[in-house]
Amino acid sequence: MNDLIIKFLRCLKRIDLFLFVKNVSIHRTAIIDFNVSIINKGKIVIGEKVYLRGMKKAYQAGMPFPTALLVDIPQAELIIGANSRINGAYIHAQKYIRIGENCVIASGVNIMDSNGHSLISLNRTKGRDQSIPIKIGANVWIGLNAIILKGTTIGNNCVISAGSVVKGEFPENSLIVGNPAKAIKRLNLSDSNS
Repeated sequence: MNDLIIKFLRCLKRIDLFLFVKNVSIHRTAIIDFNVSIINKGKIVIGEKVYLRGMKKAYQAGMPFPTALLVDIPQAELIIGANSRINGAYIHAQKYIRIGENCVIASGVNIMDSNGHSLISLNRTKGRDQSIPIKIGANVWIGLNAIILKGTTIGNNCVISAGSVVKGEFPENSLIVGNPAKAIKRLNLSDSNS
């Protein structure tokens, strides 16, 4: 019975997004939990078989809040590639964020292409800082509570450890760890124990 209710609520969410949120393209196979928050003034593309989670049920790591997508400037874009799973993360695009295919984003992750306001205290109430795009490659796993900051490019097949604060460019197949994050190891994709 619970599964039937969940499916019904997901259908209501799709109707809600279709009627009330403009410029959102959602592939028909994408799953969006009913309590996921999507606020869009720009453009959002959600690819095939994407799963945006908002419920703690069957999520083993704990989920302090549901997934939230915020695109709050008309020129901004957020693109989520096929087969990606986003589990209780916050993604805020003021310019451009692209998440590749087959990515797994754990709960508590924050991805923001802007600081939200100026670093200079006198300018904080006068507008926004400069946004710099974020590009996350395919097959990337972002661990619990990691933060991805503006101007970051993450190559394909990377793993970002829990709690890392990531800014900069990282080559494909990297294990990315720490605050500030550094690529500490090249992952061997043929080793199933990596």
